[in-house]
Amino acid sequence: MRLTEVLDVIEGVLNASEHPDIVQVDRYGDATEPWGPNVQTSTSRSISGVRVRYQSSASAMIFGAVWPSETPIPVPDEMPPPVRRAPRLAIFVVQLLDVARPAEFRSWQLVALSDLGPTDARGSSPSGVSLVCADGTKMLLRVSGASVSTGADPETEPFPDYVIPDAVKSWQRGRV
Repeated sequence: MRLTEVLDVIEGVLNASEHPDIVQVDRYGDATEPWGPNVQTSTSRSISGVRVRYQSSASAMIFGAVWPSETPIPVPDEMPPPVRRAPRLAIFVVQLLDVARPAEFRSWQLVALSDLGPTDARGSSPSGVSLVCADGTKMLLRVSGASVSTGADPETEPFPDYVIPDAVKSWQRGRV
């Protein structure tokens, strides 16, 4: 499975989520393969991913990555506060995949990546999603966040009553 096909699924389930804090989901980059710190790249290749923009104007990205090591971690019972956009996105994507169960993937796992995360939780904070695609391809999606340009992200959950809608269960690539 190619990176663009993996990102199609992620973009689709994020759009189907209809989360009230998400104001836009869009794609960026033209890379056809994951990016990483030790990957030889040409200057014409970029990182490809899905960007999520929130009501506060903050954004988070999830993109194809190559990383030296990943550690599977359990999905926490509670979301981190909105100011921690990157781990929130990784957790949310895993929750969406748990509901959607897309045929394109055999399995998915929330992961921590070495040398990433807050100072007090390096290598143990949610930093990505590890996937095994239906064809056996393994793919890592890393998350990253961008700060708020206006106002501030809330310190507490702004939508505590949000429930993943049934539309995510029936999501199919090409439909959303």
